[in-house]
Amino acid sequence: PQPNPPADPGSIHLIGKRYTPEGEINAIVQSLKKWLPAHPNRTVAILTPSNERGARFAHALEAAGLPHLELLRTTDHTRRTAGALATILRALAEPHNARRLGAAYKAFRRNWRQEKDRQPLLRQTRKLLDNCPALENYLAPLPGQDWLDTLPEEMAAEVRQELRDFRQVVRRWQQATLLPIDQLTLTLAQELFTEAADLALAHKLALLLGQIRRDHPDYRLPELANELTLIARNERSFSGFSSDNAGFDPEQYRGVVVVATAHKAKGLEWDRVYLTSVNSYDYPSLEEGETYRAENWFIRDELNLQAEALAQLERLLRPHEHWAPWQEGEASRQARLDFVRERLRLLYVGITRARRDLIITTNSGRNDKNPALIALPLRQLIQWWQEHGGRS
Repeated sequence: PQPNPPADPGSIHLIGKRYTPEGEINAIVQSLKKWLPAHPNRTVAILTPSNERGARFAHALEAAGLPHLELLRTTDHTRRTAGALATILRALAEPHNARRLGAAYKAFRRNWRQEKDRQPLLRQTRKLLDNCPALENYLAPLPGQDWLDTLPEEMAAEVRQELRDFRQVVRRWQQATLLPIDQLTLTLAQELFTEAADLALAHKLALLLGQIRRDHPDYRLPELANELTLIARNERSFSGFSSDNAGFDPEQYRGVVVVATAHKAKGLEWDRVYLTSVNSYDYPSLEEGETYRAENWFIRDELNLQAEALAQLERLLRPHEHWAPWQEGEASRQARLDFVRERLRLLYVGITRARRDLIITTNSGRNDKNPALIALPLRQLIQWWQEHGGRS
């Protein structure tokens, strides 16, 4: 085993400023912009409490042009591919919905986002589709009722042609809805993607949807589209073709920002670690006024409804056991205790992933009516650190 590097208190930064969620992301991205060029041979990671939060960091790193790798449920590439297919499936499931069709057009022309000269045509066409009063008069008009004929005469010829071309594409998609879902997905992929990696990923997604359809014969297009949406939102695991944490070696990614959840970071180490979102929502304690994922602020007494229901069901299913009388709130308290213990252990895991530099940040969460506090463990660490001469 490699020995620990020399202790350097100046490499530990416990930041007590409570950022907004976006402010925290921006601060860390700006920090990395300065740090990465000066340390191309060091390893670095951003650790988040959830996959959804990790996806936001990955998106910000992509926008900033910083090299990064995701150790999340899905990668950004997988989410974009699944999202494009889900958008079109939703449009096919609701053929009367103009906004769905507008979103499908945007997914169809997804490669135009990098071409500035195409942006005016893309925006104008999308706007027209979003506001089409009757899609049947656009996609399958009766004689004399073609919606395109009602557009202003001064409308640019290229916009009219773009609408005609897209109409033919949508007609092909609608005809393909008679196919099984896996074949339909592959048909759409041929229209959407040209890169081999995208097509291969679409093939895996098609196989997944085919299996889901066999497991759930009652599922139709809306439900199947929702399955892809869950992947696109990082709410469901899908391996794609990326590396996972089995056998992952951070040393192979020097100069690349690894975005991972604190759970997936177990057993791994980096030279520099940003431990993020250390607030009372993601790392709660037993203090009054705190809430976390299972305790919604809008529920009476902030009860954990799942824990309360399970406690009552246990007593009903095993009536002969000597249970203490059920009391409302006791199951919520026990569930919170269990969660607090687990998150405290997870916080320790995150802290010990850093070999040289550790930066801990927090944010106020997404609920403006009940903003998250700085997590109690972080407040105690900051106080102890300041008392012992450390910098925060």
